[in-house]
Amino acid sequence: MEHEMLHHNWMGSYILLSYAIAVAASYMSLELAGRAGRVFNSASSRFWLIAQALVLGYGIWAMHFVGMMAFQVNAATSLNYPITILSGLIAVAFVYPALLVLHSGAFTLRRLAIAGAIAGTGIVAMHYSGMAAYRMPGTEVQINVVALIASIIIAVGASMAALFLFHTLTSDWARRQTRARLNLVKAGAAAVMGVAITGMHYTGMAALQFKVVDEMKLGLAADGIDTTLLALVIGVVSFLLMGLALTSVLMDAGRGGDLDDLDFGSAAD
Repeated sequence: MEHEMLHHNWMGSYILLSYAIAVAASYMSLELAGRAGRVFNSASSRFWLIAQALVLGYGIWAMHFVGMMAFQVNAATSLNYPITILSGLIAVAFVYPALLVLHSGAFTLRRLAIAGAIAGTGIVAMHYSGMAAYRMPGTEVQINVVALIASIIIAVGASMAALFLFHTLTSDWARRQTRARLNLVKAGAAAVMGVAITGMHYTGMAALQFKVVDEMKLGLAADGIDTTLLALVIGVVSFLLMGLALTSVLMDAGRGGDLDDLDFGSAAD
């Protein structure tokens, strides 16, 4: 007996929220990259690097989480919360070493590729482990290999692009720019990074297709998780975190901790 695929819809408001979270996280990570500098021989620079990894890793995970809530089905769904939390930790755990690799020597395409592969692997692992935590009784998952490969390529490519931007904001070029121009560059870059991050997520979602194998076990959507509440909580926490990070940056700038005070080292731009 051939089983049909589970029908689904996309909730536009959640898609927009997921993109907004991705852009906010991207902007703050770009801002924090400028604070960290390029040589981590002080407690201050190491603090900003860790903050950058936390903000970007969490932001990508939060975008992914809200993006999953945008996937609406007429069936009872649930989440394995330990795996969901683990997926968030994976994102941060891979972003941090990727940043260390990027800044551990002279900037080269090879170094960028290695760092991008590390970060991209973390994003892919985060995405698919997070999807593994998403449960729908009465269904089985089928994998679209083309979409799967595409999501991996996008994840690595987006990571390399983001890391290149991080390098640019810790280069001598950044020191020669006015604050207004740098903010404009960051805003534009964050918008593009947001597209790349959400593009990877929704391509990854397309890689997983749910086939109905037992209609009696599907249940009703009302019996599953409250997606509205979860999306609202994650959205509020995300923007509170970004606000806290922004406040820290502004307070540091108020104390005179600007680009000119950071140690950029002697690595080639």
